[in-house]
Amino acid sequence: MRKLIFLAAACAIAAGGPAAAQDKANIAWGGSNPGGVMYYMVGAAGTIISEKLPNYNITQVTTGGSTENAKRIILGELDMGIVYGAHVFMAQKPEGPFESGEKGTMFRGVAKAYKGPTYFVTLPGSGITSLADLKGKKVALGPPGSGTVFNCSNILRALGMLEDVEPSMMTFADAGRALGNGQIDALCQSSAPAAAVKELAETKGAVVLPYSESEMSAITSTYPFYVPDTMPSTTYKGVPDVDLPYLTVYWVAHERVPAKAVEDILNLVYQPEIRDRLAAGHKAWAQMEPDTKNFEALGVPMHPGAKAYYVSKGLWQE
Repeated sequence: MRKLIFLAAACAIAAGGPAAAQDKANIAWGGSNPGGVMYYMVGAAGTIISEKLPNYNITQVTTGGSTENAKRIILGELDMGIVYGAHVFMAQKPEGPFESGEKGTMFRGVAKAYKGPTYFVTLPGSGITSLADLKGKKVALGPPGSGTVFNCSNILRALGMLEDVEPSMMTFADAGRALGNGQIDALCQSSAPAAAVKELAETKGAVVLPYSESEMSAITSTYPFYVPDTMPSTTYKGVPDVDLPYLTVYWVAHERVPAKAVEDILNLVYQPEIRDRLAAGHKAWAQMEPDTKNFEALGVPMHPGAKAYYVSKGLWQE
């Protein structure tokens, strides 16, 4: 029913008919749960879009993260979501977490949201200084259905360690508290900066475990959608530059979202002053860019509204 309401309202607005003055297009946008990067990104963007474009009402939907966002877009339960590029790709097969479901052929690209690392965090003095030290330890891998669980499991599997840790599934905020209280030995996080890790770093201290050259090679050869990059020392207090496996994350829309809605929203969010507000809401938004060629290489096209915007601004890349 929500989908039908969205479409009716959006069509009335696009047509400029009598309903345009009263109706709003309701756009359900999936992020993550509190403490996760996607939660704050969607919260910041949704507030600004709803304020500046009153014909569009953005509803922030709390989810487990990328995996759940992708699955709920496929089911038609979300209009937009922040989704890992790997999930866009795998949902076309479908394979991995999408193996038994419908293909994600309805995904349409809006923009690259950011590029995020996957990393393991422990406390100073824990005695854990390398990934190998995680064997036999209690490690929080993220909330059920999240992209973080997907990434952390991939990393451990590539290193032959998936069966060697005692996994816990919990929200990012709960994992931060559990690590701080000594209830777990480490947590795994995708994307940065993450609120839970930031709080740990500023209160109890945080250690981000480094990847050796052989470990990084094992990961990127097993899962080519990860690429090595450096998380700078400015990310978390007391944490030096560290090389980590990164994954590109996209802002994705369901194909049913009208082109006018997507084009209107992009016209807003790429304005310099709005980009500054987005980055103030969460610094990951500073990485937003078209990335059209790389997205379409995942097997689905950019949204027509996004293409119209990028072509008009000379930003389209085949």
